[in-house]
Amino acid sequence: MGLFWSMIQDPGQKPGRRYVKRTVTTPQEVKITLYKGHLTWENVHSNKFTPLANKEIERLFKRSDVTRVEIKHGRLKGTLFIPPGHGPFPGVIDMFGTVGGIMEFRAAMLANKGFITFALCYMTSYDVKEIETSYLQEAVTWFCSHPATMKTGIGMFGVSKGGELALLLSTICTKIKAVVNINGPPFNSSAPLAPFDNYVEMNHSAALTVQPDESLVFRTRDAICDNLTSEKLTQTWRTDVQILYLVGEDDQSLHPRCAQMFQETYPRSKQHNLTVVRYPGTGHLIEPPYLPICPSNNKTYVVDSFGEKIQKEVILMWGGEKEAHSKAQEDSWNRIIMFFHSVLLKKNVYSLNSQL
Repeated sequence: MGLFWSMIQDPGQKPGRRYVKRTVTTPQEVKITLYKGHLTWENVHSNKFTPLANKEIERLFKRSDVTRVEIKHGRLKGTLFIPPGHGPFPGVIDMFGTVGGIMEFRAAMLANKGFITFALCYMTSYDVKEIETSYLQEAVTWFCSHPATMKTGIGMFGVSKGGELALLLSTICTKIKAVVNINGPPFNSSAPLAPFDNYVEMNHSAALTVQPDESLVFRTRDAICDNLTSEKLTQTWRTDVQILYLVGEDDQSLHPRCAQMFQETYPRSKQHNLTVVRYPGTGHLIEPPYLPICPSNNKTYVVDSFGEKIQKEVILMWGGEKEAHSKAQEDSWNRIIMFFHSVLLKKNVYSLNSQL
């Protein structure tokens, strides 16, 4: 898999791209070309060199026997993936961060492992003000009532903002029994989400910097921790939800101190409900195995410049060292599958000290 996890952008491409498979119903086609000797970047696309061999391979994100269903139920929107068999199956709602829209590849890969998964669209753009608690609660209620979903409780799987929302929801939705949180704030951040009014404000002036070339860099790692106190943490310990919290120690979006405070605040009587796994050299976007690292990417935001609203491209910093990040993605995916099986199927296959 080294050909894939170690991929970097072609120098001719626009920087700040994230490798994402948007259409999971078709395979990712990859053409591998072998040349004699070494080619410089300048010569990679040249027609002067004749390859020794070509091979085209396909990488599948969804098995052919997994059913994909587009969901538009009332105001709910998302994609349902149902594994083969009669069911019912352990259920997981999958939420990404503020990328917006529907991201399906992770939900499809979970369905390959026997979970019915709901890739939930909870915001259509980058505007976090779109998020409504009632909408998220509707999604949980609808998914739990689906005939193919086991009635003993569901899991929530979130990265970044999705992880934050999964933790918050677990305190008010008793059907949520397991949460996987990848570098999601253990508190209510950014736009306050009612009824969680005890939120942590971000110091935007500390997060946004102007580079010599006038580009804007957004690094929030140290822009939020100064305002965080234990009283503002999401009090998941008031429930019996089981949590697997994955932390990238080179995360440039959320400082790992936040996870440390969350773990230290957990009451001793409930510590068995929380597992924190820290990955050195690992950034914010911990993806499924063998996907290349995205240490930063560009997004266009509307910013206020001297009273005038203008569109500016901002470089979002995520962090991560290529090899360490890749190893974390492989290890964490195994842990996630084991964790959901353990909690949702009551299988004793996961423990705090599991070594993979």
